[in-house]
Amino acid sequence: MEERIGLLEKVSGHTYDTIYDLLFTTERIIAVIIQHPTDVPYKTNVMDLFIGGQLSKQHELPERRKLAEERRRACREKPLDELVAGHRLNFEIRYSTVTFVEVSRGFFRSYLKFHIPGPSAAGRTFQFTLARVQVPNARRLIEQVLPLKLKGK
Repeated sequence: MEERIGLLEKVSGHTYDTIYDLLFTTERIIAVIIQHPTDVPYKTNVMDLFIGGQLSKQHELPERRKLAEERRRACREKPLDELVAGHRLNFEIRYSTVTFVEVSRGFFRSYLKFHIPGPSAAGRTFQFTLARVQVPNARRLIEQVLPLKLKGK
C-alpha cells in the first residue's frame, strides 16, 4: 500500500508565482498546486496606471492565503489519487519513469529537476525552484525514494 513519506512545501513551478507542494510517497511524487496567478482575478483600476498594481495585489493577498491553506488542508486529508485529480494543474511523477534527478544549489537559485524519457531525444524535464534552505530537505527526500537516480551525489 502506498504511504506518504514527506512533503516539500512552497516550491516554484513553471513561473515564480506558481507555487506547488511536492508530496513524496512510496511510489510517486504528487505535485499539488497551492497558488497560481489565475486563482484570483487581477482587478485593475485607474490608480494602477499611475502608481502600479501593488495596491491591488495587497488586497488580493488574504484571498490567496485562504485558498492556499484550503489546498494544503486538502493535501493532508484527501486520499492520494484524489489529490492528483483534484485540480487541473496537479500532476504526478512516477518513480519508475524517472531517468535521473538533479538537486542543484546555485548562487541565486536552487533547483530540483526530474528527467523523464520522452518522444524527443532530450526527453522531458520537470523543474522546480527551491529556496536555499529547502535544498537539504529535498536531497534527503530524493535519497530516501530515488537514491540510485540522484545525479551528482
